[in-house]
Amino acid sequence: MTDIRMTKTEAMTPHDRILTAMRLGMPDRVPVMPDISNMVPARLTGKPFWDIYFHNDPPLDEAYLSAVDYYGMDGWYIYDNATMFEQPAWSQKIIGRNEEELRVERWIDTPFGRLSEITVYPVADSPWPAEGMIKDIAADFPKLQWYMQQRSYESLFKNRNKVGDRGIFGVAIETFMGFWIWARHGGSMQAIFDLSEEPDRMQQVHEFYLSFAREAAQQILVHRPDEILLAGSSSSLSLSSPRIYKQFDLPIIKDVSAACKEAGVICHQHTCGKSRLIVEINYAETDVNVMEPLERPPGGDVDLAEVKRRFGDKFCLKGNVNTFETMINGSVQDVENEAKACIAAAAEGGGFILATGDQCGRDTPDENIFALVEVAKTHGTYS
Repeated sequence: MTDIRMTKTEAMTPHDRILTAMRLGMPDRVPVMPDISNMVPARLTGKPFWDIYFHNDPPLDEAYLSAVDYYGMDGWYIYDNATMFEQPAWSQKIIGRNEEELRVERWIDTPFGRLSEITVYPVADSPWPAEGMIKDIAADFPKLQWYMQQRSYESLFKNRNKVGDRGIFGVAIETFMGFWIWARHGGSMQAIFDLSEEPDRMQQVHEFYLSFAREAAQQILVHRPDEILLAGSSSSLSLSSPRIYKQFDLPIIKDVSAACKEAGVICHQHTCGKSRLIVEINYAETDVNVMEPLERPPGGDVDLAEVKRRFGDKFCLKGNVNTFETMINGSVQDVENEAKACIAAAAEGGGFILATGDQCGRDTPDENIFALVEVAKTHGTYS
């Protein structure tokens, strides 16, 4: 494996620039990877969002790569998720339609009965679940177990060549809370209730998912992606608690990050909202390489300079320009000022990627995204 933890002065490809920073090195400049993974690329197509999310016209990953080219940014391909990957394929039919949304029933038949959900596809927003897969844990969880044990991880890599040198190719594994909120009817609140109301069943669910994540990581690492992304939005301490994080999420994070370390592959965790304590826990107990998006108040609780000072010797830090105060509602000058402040706070010595504090909203002005990218190109030097 090529060692790219070094200082580069000549121009680099986005792929090498990102990986150099992720390995705590100093590339030619600070990489810039605003999180525009969903709504902004869909908006740029000019189509109803259900064309992208339901009809795959174009697929979301291709819309994202077009946006990477449009904004001239460094690319972060995260559209292949081992937890949520649909294999075998689901059947689906439109059961409701109006000017504002499509309502779609989706199902797969298993040896334990039918697993089903209802998803709503708005005309100008991301899809959301009206009815989750797991309505009754005892009746439905065996169906989900069977389904998740059928997949072949090799097929997760069919889109790898789409990215090229425009960015890095990652495969995601959900943290435990991300997995359970994805599956559970009632979403995040019901998932939290389950932990206290059905502790024995939830222990069985956790044991299954821990085994699943271990096996998924091993199978993925055979194919050597640029990174494994631990998709941990639902593990945020804005929603969860330190006890839940340590009991349910941390064992999976420890196992997956240890496997990545052994294979020499980056392990990258996304946990938005309040995450300062999570950074500290991960620093002490895991082999995670990259932490993001490190949201500042009011949405989060991270002081970027403080985190750099205390944890920058282990973590590449990715963040943290505010998405709603600055990116959506701020001026170009506001974006430039905050982006420069982030570089000043965290770029020294390497190991920093300029990005947004979580997902850019649909209505983020193009000029603000262009401004963020331009700051990295003109002021993204390492001191």
